[in-house]
Amino acid sequence: MAHSVTSTIDGNVITAEEFYAQARKWAAIVRNIAKANASRFKKGKTKQNHTYKTGSKAGKSEQKLHNSIRYAIVRNSGVPENVSFKIPIHGIFREWAVGYGQPRVAGKYVSNNSRVKRTMEDWIDIPIEKNTQKLFNLAAEFWGDQVIVSSFGAKKL
Repeated sequence: MAHSVTSTIDGNVITAEEFYAQARKWAAIVRNIAKANASRFKKGKTKQNHTYKTGSKAGKSEQKLHNSIRYAIVRNSGVPENVSFKIPIHGIFREWAVGYGQPRVAGKYVSNNSRVKRTMEDWIDIPIEKNTQKLFNLAAEFWGDQVIVSSFGAKKL
């Protein structure tokens, strides 16, 4: 049986636009899981009760945590390069149980008279960790296709 070498690629090649669309879908899924986790907290804001007086947020109201979770995808020449999640500082305090004299060590307090006793709650890290492999696979598929196209030629039309 003779083997032949070809300079064309059969099959689907993921484009930068498809990679971006799939990265947005991935980020939306992770954000929605985090929003569901945050909405299950027993304590927290029951309504919008703080309006910023100064700074870039002046005049805006602080939102409940599950309404404040955003994501951003940075692209370089149209190719997704970075996926990040934007959450307010009180979301980080909730994740790490810090603030008002409480360090990032579970169950240990610097101040015995701390006004707020927080407990750690993995509401954002776990959804990211559980879904990271999907994003890695997507990136590997895109960059693998780029290597094949640049090494062996254009895709067959």
